[in-house]
Amino acid sequence: MAISVNPSVIALVGTGWKSIGGQLLASGVLLLSGYQDIGLRTRMGAAFGFFMAIAFGISALITAVRANLSYAAVICVAVLCSETVLILGWWLRRTSA
Repeated sequence: MAISVNPSVIALVGTGWKSIGGQLLASGVLLLSGYQDIGLRTRMGAAFGFFMAIAFGISALITAVRANLSYAAVICVAVLCSETVLILGWWLRRTSA
């Protein structure tokens, strides 16, 4: 399936938003990878995936602040808080079982 992107949308969004979106996407993918590693009982792989997910989230937040995109910074903070809550919940549930 081909996805077409209107050039005016790209101009409206700008490079800062694309960079932040890519970093948040990578953060989400790494979060899911870490969750899968917990299911496979590979703690080191899960810890690395979670660490990298948080690192990409922080990188997106720094990019949003430097680009002076206040709404993006709020979104990044919300994503980081959500990821932290999910990671702690998964990790505590896994270690208590």
